Amino acid sequence: MKFSDETLLAYLEGSLDEAEVHAIEAAVAEDTGLEARLMALDPFAPVVQQVFDDVPAEVPEIDLPAPTPQQYKSGPLRLLAVAASVAVIAVSATFWVTRPKALGWAEQAAIYQSLYSAETIADLDNSPQNLDAQFAQAEAQLGRPLNREVLENLPGLDLKRTQVLSFKGKPLVQVVFADAQGNPFAFCVIRQGPNAPSKAVNLAVLSGLSTATWAKDGYGYMLLGGDRETDLSGELHALTAAFAG
Repeated sequence: MKFSDETLLAYLEGSLDEAEVHAIEAAVAEDTGLEARLMALDPFAPVVQQVFDDVPAEVPEIDLPAPTPQQYKSGPLRLLAVAASVAVIAVSATFWVTRPKALGWAEQAAIYQSLYSAETIADLDNSPQNLDAQFAQAEAQLGRPLNREVLENLPGLDLKRTQVLSFKGKPLVQVVFADAQGNPFAFCVIRQGPNAPSKAVNLAVLSGLSTATWAKDGYGYMLLGGDRETDLSGELHALTAAFAG
């Protein structure tokens, strides 16, 4: 069946009866040439094309509500409504594709540690009595010993404090040290659960601090401090030996 430009314009304007609308739509589904003619006559076709051009190539699937009968009525707003719907999908998809990845416990702990300065820890009370209470609380929360003797004898570091933090409901213990110049360092332990995978030592720079992380037998460990050039190998050797599991 052939349709004149006048008939196609009438379709776009919504002035055809239901039978004529169905006939045109059935023909468009089978005839790409007719579809091209219809798009050329529609003033909103460039808007639709631009929206599709802006949609990311790889996006997650999005469940949309079932369309209502009114959405299929012809008229000058027909393709504009489609374009608006696609624009919503494009914005949502772009958000899901480009949103930042959630920070893990090590990144969060590094951000917290980066706020420390020498003045932050200079006046901490690291008397044996205070450390006894702090270690007792931390070990009870973690469900494992913290090998205090090892921590008190790390080369070049003075034990200052132990405190219990939390990450997504899991206890995270921060053991704070000062180096010979009074600069803060920390050793962190988080209880991840019996099914957490073991991980080999990974060296990285997080929040401007040198870090070493590893995991074993349901616990995650991290040593961090100094700056991006700081060598952690001396302390790391003692810690990985003591906290291998």
